[in-house]
Amino acid sequence: MQVSIFTDEINPDSPKRALELAKEWGVTHVEIRSLPNGRFPAVPDDELENFHSLVEGAGLRVSGVSPGFCKCAWDDRSVRHVLAEGLPRACEWARRWGTDLISCFAFDKSASGSVPSAVIDLVGEMSVISRRHGCRLVLENEAGCWGATGLEAAGIIRRVGCENLRLCWDPGNSCRAGSTCPYPEEYMRVRDLVSHVHMKGFDPVSGSWCLMDKGLVDWPGQIAALSADGYAGFLVVETHVHISPDAFVVVDKDLCGQEENTLHNLTFVRSCLDKATG
Repeated sequence: MQVSIFTDEINPDSPKRALELAKEWGVTHVEIRSLPNGRFPAVPDDELENFHSLVEGAGLRVSGVSPGFCKCAWDDRSVRHVLAEGLPRACEWARRWGTDLISCFAFDKSASGSVPSAVIDLVGEMSVISRRHGCRLVLENEAGCWGATGLEAAGIIRRVGCENLRLCWDPGNSCRAGSTCPYPEEYMRVRDLVSHVHMKGFDPVSGSWCLMDKGLVDWPGQIAALSADGYAGFLVVETHVHISPDAFVVVDKDLCGQEENTLHNLTFVRSCLDKATG
């Protein structure tokens, strides 16, 4: 397993500072979501080229990209643009940056009941397009979307039945969607599909994101299980906590709240990995 961090979770306003800190913290890979002028890849080419130069200059590599595709209704007019232009563009730039991993969502859940067949068809179409452009697609479970929990996302993946489509397992998102036991209960039923992992904490009592050593997710147990299962993918820190908690001990006064929280989570993940791998 290798650890990665979303650059915009370190510092959303300055990719240069985010990459400098990632290098300083000994991270080898970063994940890409938002840049100062918008979400990847919907920014000008020169911004993408400049960002890649910064990544290479810092001696880092890209673990994956998160374009945020399909956090909308399945029949939204933007979906056709995603399929025709957005996803191919994301694949092109991902491959330029040395990764073949693209994450996506399974559309806004606008009603209760079973997953609409159109959602299955469209996720399948995205998988085919990704494969055609030399990339793998991972479906991230996300509260508010079809596939909100890991189990629900796994159900969509199994219905699509495409070898190129796997699960981006996010236990924190699963908690936010109402799961009371993302590990071990959910994980044991989806682990055969896990190809990527996003990591953050969620406190169901306050209904808010929290540091990873707090909240509901048993991250030490989850990381140990991934290690025991031979998981060889990335663990991607996605902090989501912008303000330092009151009881938080400041490690570096030069860091802002989000930077400090991300370093805190990174240190915690590394300690869990050390215990899991001996």
